Amino acid sequence: MLLPLKRPQLDQILPPIPTRDQYNYYWGDGLDLFRRILISVAVATIAWVLHFRFIGTFWELVVFLVGALGAFYWLLAPVPMAMVRNAQLRKYPYAALWYATIDDCYLSEEVSTKQENVDDRGRLEVSYSTESFINLELGDDNNLVLNYRVPLQRGYKRIEPDQTICLVIFAADPKFQRISRFTSDAYIPKLRLWVSDYPYLRRDSFKELLRQLRPKI
Repeated sequence: MLLPLKRPQLDQILPPIPTRDQYNYYWGDGLDLFRRILISVAVATIAWVLHFRFIGTFWELVVFLVGALGAFYWLLAPVPMAMVRNAQLRKYPYAALWYATIDDCYLSEEVSTKQENVDDRGRLEVSYSTESFINLELGDDNNLVLNYRVPLQRGYKRIEPDQTICLVIFAADPKFQRISRFTSDAYIPKLRLWVSDYPYLRRDSFKELLRQLRPKI
């Protein structure tokens, strides 16, 4: 079942400003933070050196602003990254809440990295790292069908066919005859489980919207 969303409703669950979960996603690990700090130090240092060259000119202010922003790059970088990702969905004129049924679910594996090493005898050794995914075939009574695929997590073992799953889909036409995009962030009310590879949706607002639009689920 499709329930078209008004723009204010979409703004509640997929805001233009990143949520805390989205910020934390792009914050990354210690290595990501270290890289951002190096960039911040480099930009701030270059700006400080150039500042003396442009003293008393308009460019002094420009260099100061660039240096100030660069100095805080390590802290602010996740914000524009998440904003760009949100905008890729928000650009579509029509959005709808989709109550779908899980018709089938199965696991698959994909090679994530390939590493080649030469042993002591000069022989080439190739090793592969794989990542497991859960694949969900979703459908509804209106013959809308989607394949939903995200990295496997332990909690996903409870997912079974015939369960209801809720996500947001996007289209360029109001009748949703052709689906342009959908959130890789879905919720199974029966299990109170999020199936996701990126926290597109503001989760407390999304669950509240579910209660408002279809209280029986």
